[in-house]
Amino acid sequence: MAKQDNIAKRTRFQVILDGMPLGFSKVSNISSTMEFESVSEGGVNDRIHYLPKPKQSLDKLTLEYGIASGELLRTTLTAGYELKAGIIIMVMPDSGSIPTAIYQADWGIVTKWEIDTLDAVSSGVLIKKVEISHNGLTETINKVGLSW
Repeated sequence: MAKQDNIAKRTRFQVILDGMPLGFSKVSNISSTMEFESVSEGGVNDRIHYLPKPKQSLDKLTLEYGIASGELLRTTLTAGYELKAGIIIMVMPDSGSIPTAIYQADWGIVTKWEIDTLDAVSSGVLIKKVEISHNGLTETINKVGLSW
């Protein structure tokens, strides 16, 4: 298998929120951050130590989807909705059902939602954006079939 066959594409993904698989057209801000504090060693001026600091803020994830009538599952994604069962984002390969990568958070809360501008002269799909704050994502990469 050639290396380019193993490259993850960004078009196939699955999102599971609070144990429910939901469809989204776009997921952005898939990231996790850590803050550090620099400490100079006493008596030794040629080196600095970096110590992890407690998180001062939550990371944010943005999910987008087209609004459709009759949807009940995604209507609960309003500000203040707590995702006690967490968040799972799976990047899927072109063929097969084993994810190429998985991004997971144990907990999250919806902190913001908004819809696109309503425009009487446009015929596009009405998009809703949902912002979810979370306690940090872990990343799991599927190494099966990778050739280095």
